[in-house]
Amino acid sequence: RRCADVADGADRLGDLPDSLLQVIISLLGFRQAVQTGVLSRRWKNLWRGMPVVDIDEREFAGDGQTWDRFEDFVDHALTSIPPGTQLDAFRLHVVSCDTATSSRWIRRGLRHLPAAVSIHGTNAGHSLVCWNPHVSSPPRNPFRFRYAAADGLWQQRGMSACAAGFTRRLTTLRLVGAGISRGFFEELGRNCPALEELHAERCLMHMLSLASPVLRRLAVISPVSARMVTVVPGLEAPRLTSLRLDIMYGGEITYGLETGVGPAPQYHLPALTEASLRLTDTSANVHLPDHQAWDWENRKLIAMFLDSMCGFLARLTNIVSLHLHGFIAMV
Repeated sequence: RRCADVADGADRLGDLPDSLLQVIISLLGFRQAVQTGVLSRRWKNLWRGMPVVDIDEREFAGDGQTWDRFEDFVDHALTSIPPGTQLDAFRLHVVSCDTATSSRWIRRGLRHLPAAVSIHGTNAGHSLVCWNPHVSSPPRNPFRFRYAAADGLWQQRGMSACAAGFTRRLTTLRLVGAGISRGFFEELGRNCPALEELHAERCLMHMLSLASPVLRRLAVISPVSARMVTVVPGLEAPRLTSLRLDIMYGGEITYGLETGVGPAPQYHLPALTEASLRLTDTSANVHLPDHQAWDWENRKLIAMFLDSMCGFLARLTNIVSLHLHGFIAMV
């Protein structure tokens, strides 16, 4: 009825408050959202107050845009967000980014205290994206990949992002194809005190020994690491209700939950009621040395791995819903 009383050509969209318009344009791709600044004088800086920043390199694919222009665009956009702005979500999807550049963008995104973070990269060669907000001085050669020094946005006098409190509002973290540096999981409760959901998929990572008093949902899918001996040597998560583990075994590297070396793993999961464990045998797809000694050693590792998985299942005492895939023996 109100529309009938409005004269033709009236700018009803422009009558909306800035806060609502910012929510609307945040539903666009980040590149399109920035381009709305050419609509009028009012819209020129409207995008800078968006609650969601979603940077996706694929938006620039196929239109002749060079990497340099994409990098300049992202650098300008992230530095144009007013200081003190808090984000509902920060998302970064890159396919050809080097570690130095992606680390700089992640630091600048975390500076705005996002409640949800999604980092999507590849775990192949120079395209590795690293997640290391708890590290103040990155090691020279972690994971055997190139690492960049901090650009000083949060790291003053050696202070990391976690120490500076830039992850204190983080409730949801999704990492795909990223490198996760050592120590992040072990100090998860201290680094991310509000984190309730963690999803790590195809990530280059070390042993997953996790401790968090508030984490509720955990998914570790196809972890990648030549140094990982155990997948879950310890879980201290009293509020965890959902657990998903998708683990590959039988190829060049066989993972396990217990190795018999050092102290026994500790599991404190009183609230865990839903679990999904998926095992994938990759031995048929990986070329292994054709000699008896290697075959025997690989079979031994596989047997230890399957035994460790069965031992882990025995510790899940409060499960109501359990999904198993790839188990070749009675549990």
